[in-house]
Amino acid sequence: MTGRLSVVLISLLLLLGACSTQTFNFSGETENWSADLKVNQTSDDYETQDLVLKYKGDDVNDVGPIAYKVDSVGSFSRGGVTLKENGTIIDSDTANPTNSKVSEHTEVEVTVEWNGNTETFKLSK
Repeated sequence: MTGRLSVVLISLLLLLGACSTQTFNFSGETENWSADLKVNQTSDDYETQDLVLKYKGDDVNDVGPIAYKVDSVGSFSRGGVTLKENGTIIDSDTANPTNSKVSEHTEVEVTVEWNGNTETFKLSK
């Protein structure tokens, strides 16, 4: 009986370990923009980066199309993007197991271009 119980307990521990995820949150801001980046890593080595970029100014309609780049161990960017009515952009990027992964020591930098302006800022964990 004790042998069977040990096998069941070890199996459960292995199963729980295989389902684990790791999450990192980064945030930062400038005079005109704020950004939050949530990075989820799963046990199958996939990584999803969820970005919320928000314009801090009063008139969202004057911003026009923007371009942005999130630069860390990997990077993703978009151009010609229009802000939502609430002044935000929500974007996501997924990296496969062959890409480098974000860690708690990763430096993340965001660059935003709009109306002939550019701001670059670091996100902190």
